[in-house]
Amino acid sequence: MRIVHIAPNAPYNDYWGYQDNLLPKYHKKLGHDVTVLTTNTIHKDGKIVETDCADYVLNDGVRVIRLNKKKYFHRTLTALNSRLLIYDLLKDLNPDFVFFHGLVSTTILDVIDYKKKINPNCIIVQDNHLDYYNNSGLQKDIKSKIIKLFSCCFFRYTNRKVAPYISKVYGVTPWRKDYAENYFKVPKTKTDVLIMGADDEHIDFENQEVIRNTIRRKFGIGSDDFLIVTGGKIDKDKKIHFLMQACKTIDKVKLLVFGNVKDDFKEEFDNIVAESKNIIYIGWIASNEVYDYFLSADLVCFPGTHSVMWEQACACKVPCLFEHWDGMEHVNNGGNSDFVFPVTQELLKKKIEELKFTDKYFEMKKIAKSDKTNIYLYSKIAEKSLECAQ
Repeated sequence: MRIVHIAPNAPYNDYWGYQDNLLPKYHKKLGHDVTVLTTNTIHKDGKIVETDCADYVLNDGVRVIRLNKKKYFHRTLTALNSRLLIYDLLKDLNPDFVFFHGLVSTTILDVIDYKKKINPNCIIVQDNHLDYYNNSGLQKDIKSKIIKLFSCCFFRYTNRKVAPYISKVYGVTPWRKDYAENYFKVPKTKTDVLIMGADDEHIDFENQEVIRNTIRRKFGIGSDDFLIVTGGKIDKDKKIHFLMQACKTIDKVKLLVFGNVKDDFKEEFDNIVAESKNIIYIGWIASNEVYDYFLSADLVCFPGTHSVMWEQACACKVPCLFEHWDGMEHVNNGGNSDFVFPVTQELLKKKIEELKFTDKYFEMKKIAKSDKTNIYLYSKIAEKSLECAQ
């Protein structure tokens, strides 16, 4: 099958671990002919910069075509409506299946034209990564509120217009499925959840015991210590300081923290680390190293806002503990994870003591090790994403 992925909004870096990288990679592994149409922007040194427009093939066999965005008379319009002109390319590529990443680009209109005029049998699906938390914005001034209102109305209209031609709209969490329905008015009959997860090839299950022992020896963590791992972009919203304060007072518990700490939180964070003997802060690590640290853990804990690391931790088949958010229960598939709410030092301490090598913990571990957590691997996610073509 000829599959085209279209990513018209976010910068696209080759070989990164985002949804628009890993779905094409695993679609190719499933034997399909795969092309990605995307922008000529990338992440570099913490900034979004332009790169060359180009047409090339990645090492995994996925073809990438980078294109300029259409420029409107005002840069605000260009930013709001990230438009790639792709109709002629679609005629040449002649896809049987289009996976369109996002709900806020009129590039989808070219896809609909291709389906109507060239290939009526082409299947089109979309995904949605927005929710009420990450699309709220500040909107403190009148201009921002007007732009937000215009954008909301415009893309609601666009999604209503294209809905008859779309087979499925996937939210990457249950909350984001609901957001597609409630905010963009996508019919509930056309929505489903397609979760994010981890790249199978980066999780070394075969050598987990060696990895576990190596990391523990490196940081002086005993074999009988209950090792909790957490990290990422560390700020107050991640609530890791509550976890640190809770772990300080529990015997035979070690907390390993990785990642970068925001400047406005660094002094408080450093003080907690300095006054605790059982907290280990290792700083920033490469994204592919994160999996090894998850594999070494007895428990992975994220007590604050959601990131894709939640699903990546589940994919590593270790027990997990998360803050409870309505609409985010997908990270618990049969008992591999547990939740805490509200997140306080006292409740985290109570939960950790409840799980520290107890019968409840070993039941969680059994489920985490089972096939129930295969749903967080991209080999399985890629298969589900093609269900409309079956």
